[in-house]
Amino acid sequence: MGQVNFLGKPGYIATPSAGVFENRPLGFSFSYLPNEYSIFTNGDRNIIHFYNVRFGFTSFMEVNLSIAHRPLMSEDIGVGDRQLDFRFRLLKEKKYLPALVLGWTPPGSVSPVLAHDYLVATKNLTTGIGQFNISAGYGSPYVIKRKNGGEALDLEVLKKTEFKGVKYLTGFFGGISYKPISWGGALIEYDSQTFNTGIFIAPVPWFILQGYTYEGKEFAFTLAANFPLNFSPRALRSYENKLD
Repeated sequence: MGQVNFLGKPGYIATPSAGVFENRPLGFSFSYLPNEYSIFTNGDRNIIHFYNVRFGFTSFMEVNLSIAHRPLMSEDIGVGDRQLDFRFRLLKEKKYLPALVLGWTPPGSVSPVLAHDYLVATKNLTTGIGQFNISAGYGSPYVIKRKNGGEALDLEVLKKTEFKGVKYLTGFFGGISYKPISWGGALIEYDSQTFNTGIFIAPVPWFILQGYTYEGKEFAFTLAANFPLNFSPRALRSYENKLD
C-alpha cells in the first residue's frame, strides 16, 4: 500500500515523496480540493476536482497526467488545466541511504499553474510501534513556459511568485506518514507554505482512501486505485494455484 498526493503521485497530501510502486501499476485517482486551497491563487479560485492517471514505463520512470476541473466554472473554461509530468528514480533506498527522485514538468504550457520541478528523498523506518515514511525535498521557485504566441521552443523562465502568484512546491517541503497497522495510518506535511494533516485507510490492497485538512480549516479527500500490469495470464495463474 502506498499513499499518493492530490495529483495522484506517491506522496502525502500536496507534497510528493520518493516512493516507487515496484510492480509499475496503472494508477487512477480523484481528489477534491476546497476553494481556499485550490492552488489557483489569482482571481480564479474555485473548488477543484483532480482526475489523475499514472503509469510506470520502466523501473526508474513514471509519467503522470492530471486534469484540474473546476465544476463551478466549467461553462467558461471547459475541461480545465492539464498537467503532464515525469518522475525519475535516481537512487533506490538502501539500508542507510534514502531513495531519491527527480520530478520534472516539461516546459511549453502557456499557463503552468501546476508546473513543479523538485528533488525529494524518502526513507522508510520500521519500529516496534509501526512504520514511518519520512521525506524531505526542494521545489524550484521558477517555471519555464512558452511565450504567448511563441513557437514551441520559444520559452521564458519566470519566478512562480511573478506568475499569477503561483507558490506550489516553492522551496523546502517535507512529510511524514505513520502506519501503526498495515491498512491505515496518519499523515503530516509541510507543503513549502503551511502544515497539513490527514489520515488514510486501505480496505483492500489496491485501493486507498485519504482524508485531510489544510491548516485545520478546510477538508479535502483523495480516492486512489492501483492495478498491476505485470500479472500472469489467467491459465498460468490457475496452474500456479494448483501447484500451491
